[in-house]
Amino acid sequence: EIDGWKVGIRFSASHFIPGHHKCSRLHGHDYGVKVRIYGDTENPMLMDFVEIKKELRKICDEIDHRVIIPQSQKFIKSEIRRDEVKVFMEGKSYTFPLGDVVFIDISMATAEELSKYMAKRIASTVNFPAEVKGFEICVEEGPGQGACHYMPVGD
Repeated sequence: EIDGWKVGIRFSASHFIPGHHKCSRLHGHDYGVKVRIYGDTENPMLMDFVEIKKELRKICDEIDHRVIIPQSQKFIKSEIRRDEVKVFMEGKSYTFPLGDVVFIDISMATAEELSKYMAKRIASTVNFPAEVKGFEICVEEGPGQGACHYMPVGD
């Protein structure tokens, strides 16, 4: 298990969640990312954490100090105008510098969707040993509050 709060796998970002009373307003969080790896533990070590930590830090760096805009979201529309991003949601509009925004292939900027997004990225980039049967990525919007996504590995 890797606790991102303790080993520096964290990011800060802003987002909004359409249809949610309070969270539909633009706001931000300090996120921590946790990982659990599951598998056969006949060997003294299931997996070296170096590669997975490196990839998670890379993902967190891409999102850190940005406004998260979901790419596949029917409630949010966005337009890129030169060096700005115009976002429309629930009768509101926001304009952000293009460099302050990150577009992510998720449906909403929730901890659930972010954990699934990260799990898919890790599954496509990390070479897991044969003993690893699956892993879980948890994205917390503050210590102890978040969501997890389990991803099987191999077969």
